[in-house]
Amino acid sequence: MITKKSSLFFAVLVCIIGSWMFYLKYTVVSIEDRIRAAKRELIIEKKSNHILKAEWKTLTSPERIQRLAIKHLGMKAIEPAQLREFDPSIFHGEKSKYPKIRKLAKLVDEILSARGSN
Repeated sequence: MITKKSSLFFAVLVCIIGSWMFYLKYTVVSIEDRIRAAKRELIIEKKSNHILKAEWKTLTSPERIQRLAIKHLGMKAIEPAQLREFDPSIFHGEKSKYPKIRKLAKLVDEILSARGSN
């Protein structure tokens, strides 16, 4: 036999569960809206990234950089007369106080002597 107390308890329980389900549904809908908005923003960012990559490729093309260097810096191509033989004395060889420079000078001497023997 169902009493008034148990009927009231179940009615309140149904109302609480219904309210919680209502809240949960709209929370999920809100999260789904945020996900859709984030996906739209991601698509827009990907499109703008493609545009930026194309612009970067244009801006950093070697022909453009060479043209700008000639125009603004007055740079010219290297003439053969400007080149010279490597002079190991610029490292001061064994006299250098820097150990890395001494090692580099020794390595350069070895390479040059190996080239001379071939």
